[in-house]
Amino acid sequence: MVQTTEKISRGRPREFDYDEVVDRAVSLFRQRGFGATSIADLVDATALTRGSLYKAFKDKKSIYIAAFERYTARGHERIGAIVHGGGTGRERVERLLAYYLEQSSGEPGRLGCLVVATGLEVSVLDPDIAILFRQALRRLERILVELIAAGIKDQSISADLNAKSAAKSLLCFVQGLRVVGKSDEQRTHLNKGMIDMAMKMLG
Repeated sequence: MVQTTEKISRGRPREFDYDEVVDRAVSLFRQRGFGATSIADLVDATALTRGSLYKAFKDKKSIYIAAFERYTARGHERIGAIVHGGGTGRERVERLLAYYLEQSSGEPGRLGCLVVATGLEVSVLDPDIAILFRQALRRLERILVELIAAGIKDQSISADLNAKSAAKSLLCFVQGLRVVGKSDEQRTHLNKGMIDMAMKMLG
C-alpha cells in the first residue's frame, strides 16, 4: 500500500492512499469514460485537491493509465484463480465465461468494463492507451487458447476444434457480454443460457 503526502493549509501534511485514489478513478472512468471525465470530476471523486492530483499524476491520461493497469491487474488475478483451479479444460472455460457473465450483471454490469470502454473510445485517440487495450485482449485470448487446448488434451473438448479460432469467438462473446451489460434494458436478460449456447461451439 503506497502512502503519498498531500500538503494542506497551515503546513500540516495529510497522507492519502494511492491505491484508494486509483480505485476511485477506476469507478469514475468505468461509468463515464475518458472523454466525459474532467479533472474536476476526478478531484471530486478522489477527494484530493487539484494540485495534489497533479503532483501524484502528470495529467488525466496518466490517471487513466494507472486506473486501467490496476483494473486489468485485479481482473487478471481473478481470472488466474479460475485458470489454475481444478477441473477439465472445458470446466475451466465454463467458469471463466460464468465470471464474465457475473461481471456483466448487476452493479458491475452497470458500471461497465474499463477495457471495453477503452476499446470503444480511448484506443482510437491515444496510441499509448491503444497498446494497453490490445495487450489486455491478447492476454485474455491466450488464456482461452490455453484452456481450450487443455480441454482438447483431456478430451473434454472436441479434438476437431481449432483452439485459436474458438478462443477468438469466445473473446468476442465475453466482450460482447460486457457491452450489453452496460444497458439497463438488456442487462436483465443476461443468463446462464447464453453460456450454454457459447459452450456448444466447443463440441
